[in-house]
Amino acid sequence: IIQSIYPLFQIEALKNNKNIHLDLSPLPELELDEKEIRQLLHNLVRNGLEAIAPGGDVTVKTFTDGKEAILAVHNNGPVIQPDVLRKIGTPFFTTKDYGTGLGLAVCYSIARRHNAKIDIETSQTGTTFYVRFLTHGEGSRMSSSH
Repeated sequence: IIQSIYPLFQIEALKNNKNIHLDLSPLPELELDEKEIRQLLHNLVRNGLEAIAPGGDVTVKTFTDGKEAILAVHNNGPVIQPDVLRKIGTPFFTTKDYGTGLGLAVCYSIARRHNAKIDIETSQTGTTFYVRFLTHGEGSRMSSSH
């Protein structure tokens, strides 16, 4: 899914003098709704590109950690302030002049439907959104609606 939409991300990044990188490790087979995961990726990458200055970087990474398959989207933009961090994912909350405040709310909803969890780490070196999918055990089978 990531590789299929990567060219779109590259075009968006290049138009704005920004960089996008992939660091993909193999993941176990996951039953996912491709349309929803495309939307989640699109929202996270677009937000990352909007958060960085020209010349900045967004990296999409996949890896496993124990029983979790992890999709991480990192940008080297500014730290997210605590008052904003607390509100992330709240419908209609936005820090953008022309945003709807629905992009991350949609991401959280998609993650929930896939029995996944979103964690955020932010610091002076940037921000990473981690989407953690269960790979074994209870709750790992997800219904697919293509």
